[in-house]
Amino acid sequence: MDFLASIENSGLMTWLRESPSVLAYPTLLAFHTFGMAFLVGSSSALALRCLGVARDLPLGPMNGLFSVVHAGLWVSALSGLLLILIDARTFLTMPAFYIKMAAIVGALVLMWSLRAEVFARAGATTVAVSHKGRVQAATMLVLWLVATTAGRVTAYAPFIGWETAGAVLVTTIVLLAGVWVVSRLMRPAHPVSSRSSVHKAV
Repeated sequence: MDFLASIENSGLMTWLRESPSVLAYPTLLAFHTFGMAFLVGSSSALALRCLGVARDLPLGPMNGLFSVVHAGLWVSALSGLLLILIDARTFLTMPAFYIKMAAIVGALVLMWSLRAEVFARAGATTVAVSHKGRVQAATMLVLWLVATTAGRVTAYAPFIGWETAGAVLVTTIVLLAGVWVVSRLMRPAHPVSSRSSVHKAV
């Protein structure tokens, strides 16, 4: 605890935590938010493609999205480390923090496994995703949800943290239900055969 306190009270950490400048804590938090958005957003898009969303998109070219994922990872990791050190004694004694970190590590491992299993071996044409790839993609999405929920708990006071965590879960369920309903409504009717079309045209 004394070691953690010395880090918290160092000049840089004190400035980041207490300075009224927009370049201190607000900018650090913005970097972390954008880094996580690129990391989670891009990797989730890749996972959704493996689960059948936008299945007409070829898998091979989507491998280029991993450069965006890696950039988001570095930005979020460096900014997140500083955010932890600002209040190390609080974060490093919270069970939810370790749940969040374990979920992030698990999601990253699955992301790299998914790249090797699906995207790195895919060509320019649309191919079927293996059962293993679909399992990896689904599990990664679940872990990102766990990390996001646990992150809401660690970011606020206990009562507000659990409220926002519940809101994340409810919102996720509502969004997934909405996507399912929209996909059902937008599904094309049974296609008319070419012979029938010619017959009608004639």
